[in-house]
Amino acid sequence: MSKYTLGLFANMYPSDEKDSKGIFIKRMVDDLEESNVRVIKAVKTIASPLAYSTFYYKSFIIALNNQIEIFQAEYIPHSSLIPSLLKFNRPLILRFHGDDARIFPFKSPLHKAVIQWMIQRSNYIITVSEEMRHILIGMGADPDRSAAIAVGVNTGQFIPMTKNTCHQEFNFNIDRMIFLFIGRYHPWKGIHELIEAAKALPEDVFIFAGAGILPVHPENCIDIGEVEPEKIPILINAANCLVLPSYTEGLPTVLMEALSCAVPVIATNVGGCPEVVKNNITGLLIPPKNIPALCNALIWMKEHPDERNKMGERGREDMINRYDRKYLISKMVHIHRKILEERP
Repeated sequence: MSKYTLGLFANMYPSDEKDSKGIFIKRMVDDLEESNVRVIKAVKTIASPLAYSTFYYKSFIIALNNQIEIFQAEYIPHSSLIPSLLKFNRPLILRFHGDDARIFPFKSPLHKAVIQWMIQRSNYIITVSEEMRHILIGMGADPDRSAAIAVGVNTGQFIPMTKNTCHQEFNFNIDRMIFLFIGRYHPWKGIHELIEAAKALPEDVFIFAGAGILPVHPENCIDIGEVEPEKIPILINAANCLVLPSYTEGLPTVLMEALSCAVPVIATNVGGCPEVVKNNITGLLIPPKNIPALCNALIWMKEHPDERNKMGERGREDMINRYDRKYLISKMVHIHRKILEERP
């Protein structure tokens, strides 16, 4: 099919191969380019707020580039400000990832008005979950001009591996049940609840991988810090179960990655988690901020190894069918081409 040029705006993007910030956007760009799409980027690779001046300057230059046929902004409203103002007669797609739809609009009437104005300026809305899509429809998005397309997972990279080999990679000398947490060490990720659950299960091992300072924890909690992106599949396969007890989420990629590795999950029934995890089929869903429910789920996973393994197997099959990255990119490209065909 004919090539088209996409102008991409993203205020989170990795600065190098070891940087995981905005890695999902980088992967999307790679997949789009493999799908015969020319991508011209305005991206922010430095976390400092001071970097916004450079980002907005790049956005301004790209918005004026008449070679670009369609705009797509990732993370709203920061990335969509310039293309919303300077779209002229070119279509604009807004892609919401989580807090930009679930939290930002509800901070104040002004925040909500900003999002509603950008929705009105856009030609299409993409969210990473159906839950977020319905939130935005409630703010004025056209149901027929919106779609839920997750970030997805590379099911060819996140594959089942031998646990002993994966243990050796991380020097784990562990013959006990391993529960794994991957994410920021932030209270709303349910860190405190997971640590309290670990205290109640001293014979099991809880591995924490992420950024931040892990609160005071018992000896059976192991903090390995941030892990390079290419080693995440190995780390996941070293565990018996992945746990994500968050208070709020968009559509957590780590759940898709674990299930793609045939590792079952325990997650809270918030945000898009129930869309990824099929309760009692590929994992267990529990209420947030509920330590007894979390402990019960952890104990169930430990005491039912056969059912646990079957959950993982069903999870991998489900990820291949519903959340394979290449499949989801093809859906996005289809939307791009459909919008371009509608132009006068």
